[in-house]
Amino acid sequence: MAKQTFEEKIGKIEEIISELEGGASSLDESVKLYNSGMNLAQECQKELDEAVLKVKKISGLEKEEQDE
Repeated sequence: MAKQTFEEKIGKIEEIISELEGGASSLDESVKLYNSGMNLAQECQKELDEAVLKVKKISGLEKEEQDE
């Protein structure tokens, strides 16, 4: 399976939210969906954190913060 892009992960999270809000899933399926959504959210947060770090490095902000 190819690695999902950030945008694909966000789309999948939105699909999961819709399914959970629909209420048609069993409790077991809802728990699985919730778990999957949380895992995707954590992956997205990690990607965002890495992107922020890259931007700080590029802009020189990281060095300025360390000097303070």
